[in-house]
Amino acid sequence: MVTIFLRTVIIYLLLIFSMRLMGKRQIGELDLFDLITTLLISELASLPITDSSIPLSHAIIPIITLVTFEVVTSFLLVYFPRLKNILSTRPAVLVRKGQPDRSAMLKSRISADELMSELRQKDVTDISEVEYAILEQNGKITVIQKAPFKTPNAAALGIKSEESGIYHIVVCEGVINKNSLKSLGMSQEELLQKLKASSVPLKSIYIMLINDAKETKIIKKER
Repeated sequence: MVTIFLRTVIIYLLLIFSMRLMGKRQIGELDLFDLITTLLISELASLPITDSSIPLSHAIIPIITLVTFEVVTSFLLVYFPRLKNILSTRPAVLVRKGQPDRSAMLKSRISADELMSELRQKDVTDISEVEYAILEQNGKITVIQKAPFKTPNAAALGIKSEESGIYHIVVCEGVINKNSLKSLGMSQEELLQKLKASSVPLKSIYIMLINDAKETKIIKKER
């Protein structure tokens, strides 16, 4: 029992290290090559956990090999884009100027129902409003509407707007997030001064948010 536990922990830590090395895109944006690598790694990782007669090295060495190969290949694809035609897929234009491209849809095995479903999820119900619909390498469909049907932004309406950046969680459950403070260029002393000015004790805060314009929002813990 202890042996299985230790083997599981070792494989788990190895997988965490491998995924961190391979990059965040491995988690949510898998293309064909990345998907195959991930499936192989998961299969190799499960073998020494389920069968204690298999040495750990029989999983560790292949996993390290696959991760190394994936990282090296990623660099090669950056410097030699032509390799993408062999190792990866290319984006496919499914709709062009409001007209579906039937040959591209057949090649990508996307039916008309699937295409319309994807358009509806992007709040588009009329295909004639679409300038381009592109099937990306990760399987997601990007929809670009024609200019007359796009939601107008502040610039189009002639409204002057100021950038406030994004909100960072600087306090969570009464604990200060030093990484967020570093991103904001704030010191812990400045944060405590803000709290003192607002008369809110640190321990009573559930979430405290500060954006790049130093605008603050505080959500207190429920009593």
